Amino acid sequence: MKKVLFAESDKEFVDVLFSFLIMPLGTIVRVLGKQSQMGCLDEVYKSVEDLSADFFQTKACKAMLLKPLNAASRHCRRLKINVDDTKPRAVYVCKDTSCCAHGDGAFSSFPDAVCRCGKAMEYVGDALDEGDLALTGGAREIISLLKRSLMSKQPLTGLYFDYTITNDDADVYVLPEKQNDADQKLNIEKIKVLQTKNNSLLYVEGDAEFVDLLFGLLSIPLGSIIKAFGQWPPSGCVDNLWKSIDHGSGEGSVRPECQSLLLSPMAAPFGSGAAKVLEVDELAPTLDVNCCFKCFKTCGFAETGRCRQQYYCGEMVKTTKLCELNPKAPKGGNGNGETYVKGGHMKFLVTDDLHVLPLLINHSTSSLRCKCSDRGA
Repeated sequence: MKKVLFAESDKEFVDVLFSFLIMPLGTIVRVLGKQSQMGCLDEVYKSVEDLSADFFQTKACKAMLLKPLNAASRHCRRLKINVDDTKPRAVYVCKDTSCCAHGDGAFSSFPDAVCRCGKAMEYVGDALDEGDLALTGGAREIISLLKRSLMSKQPLTGLYFDYTITNDDADVYVLPEKQNDADQKLNIEKIKVLQTKNNSLLYVEGDAEFVDLLFGLLSIPLGSIIKAFGQWPPSGCVDNLWKSIDHGSGEGSVRPECQSLLLSPMAAPFGSGAAKVLEVDELAPTLDVNCCFKCFKTCGFAETGRCRQQYYCGEMVKTTKLCELNPKAPKGGNGNGETYVKGGHMKFLVTDDLHVLPLLINHSTSSLRCKCSDRGA
């Protein structure tokens, strides 16, 4: 079989490769059409899609998981090819123009977040392009390379010779023990095994806290998972990107500020319990912006420079204090600590491949019958 031993590239291509490390897992699953083969994360993503918004604290919670913000999106915009199809960070404000929150510079980066007055926040700027990302030939190749790096030890060979994507390693991989106190932070009330067959677990019953941790994995950057567990995913080689920066061949060629960004990528503000368990730092909420609030509402983060053009804006004050609201807060506010999934006594069924279903007898019984038949149970 023909094989690529090594390839010469420019810095732009290497920058694109390194950008894989800062992409949230949920974004990778979505970009790869829910066929990422990253363990069972495809099923976790599908579960969020299928679950009614009624099970989440706010409607914005689903958007936070299905299209998680990239905390390093400012850097990604400078890439020659950016395969992250998440739209530029938009700004949502209270639809009530008389709301006192406008005076505080209150905003959210997600639609349907709840203002402190109880009303939903909405977009008031130029029309958003909600269409699918139009992929160029180069972008398609980079997406293919991303998928191959997650599933193969020889992604360049597969890409160059257009080999069929297959898993190189089907063996069970045991993650190395993580020597810290993260386990003590995990306080799951109950995970009850409901059914097994032939020494295989079919599904368990879990509470909202357990499901919230599963869903929260979608917001974690890939590089933070590699930092926590080393080789991951076991059948791929994307972890070599991380290792090449950390005391590898790339050491010294990456600027110090970017090295920290790639080796310990942050999650977006108001992240998940999973970030705390994995000891992933979160980006602090935005507190100010170099434009007036009127232009900020209209232009968002990407076009703040337009405010300084006199023909566009006549406001004298070109800086604004902001209050970024927590999209997970059902009553509005900017504090941390909220979960994606509503608490209480609600229980969920979780299959062995991490597909999550609400424990509603009629719905779950029929769904699980299909799941179990697929497994030959």
